[in-house]
Amino acid sequence: MTINWLEQADSTQEQLIAQATAQPDRWPHLSALATLDQRSGRGRRGRGWTTPPGTALSVSVVLRPELPVEHFSWVTLVAAAATSAELRSLGVPAQVKWPNDVLVEDGRKLCGILASVLPDQSGIVLGLGLNLDFGPGGAPVPTATSVAEWVPEGTVPSAPDLLDTVLDALSARLDDFTRAVRDHPGEVDGAHPAAAGVVGQLATLGTEVTVHLPDGSRLRGTARALGPGGTLLVEPADRGKMDTAVPGTTRRGDLLEVSAADVVHLRR
Repeated sequence: MTINWLEQADSTQEQLIAQATAQPDRWPHLSALATLDQRSGRGRRGRGWTTPPGTALSVSVVLRPELPVEHFSWVTLVAAAATSAELRSLGVPAQVKWPNDVLVEDGRKLCGILASVLPDQSGIVLGLGLNLDFGPGGAPVPTATSVAEWVPEGTVPSAPDLLDTVLDALSARLDDFTRAVRDHPGEVDGAHPAAAGVVGQLATLGTEVTVHLPDGSRLRGTARALGPGGTLLVEPADRGKMDTAVPGTTRRGDLLEVSAADVVHLRR
């Protein structure tokens, strides 16, 4: 594991994708770029993600798992589960929100995760933004929180120490996932042994959700399970919505399936 720390970066994700594409041999599995001052971060669907300098950890890491490409879509959830578990070990009430966030129990956001498949499909660049300590002024927006709010004063781990811990946990979780996929061939959904570590951390399941779809429509219902590739299976509140014509959804039995790529927002 090699971590390259930058004084500042516009976007660790964009920078690492470019470098890993141009010089793949220099960026093996678990090599990373990290900074405490990211100026132009991007989240899912190109949304901006910025925090005051020094308050949040921004890191992008190359992952080259021994997995078929069709299983790469699980990596974001595996990373979120690994991060959530490590934060809980510090006393932070962290939990995973489908498809790519780590929240605390009151619903405020602690960490966002974004995965980009490299152009040659040899691996993934996983970006992670983790709020560490907003200081006396507090969070810049009411929907955000930080590690410092949930641990005793003065006990927030240093960014390098916390990053080492999170990447070690991610590596172990990804190895477990890969091994389970290999040992149990076939479709990987939420009932597959490989997904157990994700399902155990995923607070979305069993809750009432509103899925905002690309055409502006909304699907309301209960999140029941994970489908192949980590999709979300929703039982519609309106049984009349059981129609494959609902844009951005696929019918699976009595449930409608939505993928992260087809969801603008998921609200609880």
